[in-house]
Amino acid sequence: MAEEIEGSSVFRRSAGQVSCTINGEVAILSLEKAVYFGLQGAGVQIWEALEQPRSVDDLCRSVMSEFEVSPEQCRKDVVRLLAEMRKEGLVESVD
Repeated sequence: MAEEIEGSSVFRRSAGQVSCTINGEVAILSLEKAVYFGLQGAGVQIWEALEQPRSVDDLCRSVMSEFEVSPEQCRKDVVRLLAEMRKEGLVESVD
């Protein structure tokens, strides 16, 4: 699934979830699958950015501006997180 995600792929939060921030971490609940998902660090930054549709490239630039990570590692981590969240119905692709 992660192989399908490219730098120009755009994602946003899905409508089928609720989330809140607790002590700097984000807790997300999929209303459709009843799956709980927790994020911290760069994951929080990515989730906050996904309030509006964002491309993988935009998300990587945002993460690299705040965290010391190589472009290659950042892209790998962002794609993996997006693929996992898409699988759980927390984010969706925007055409």
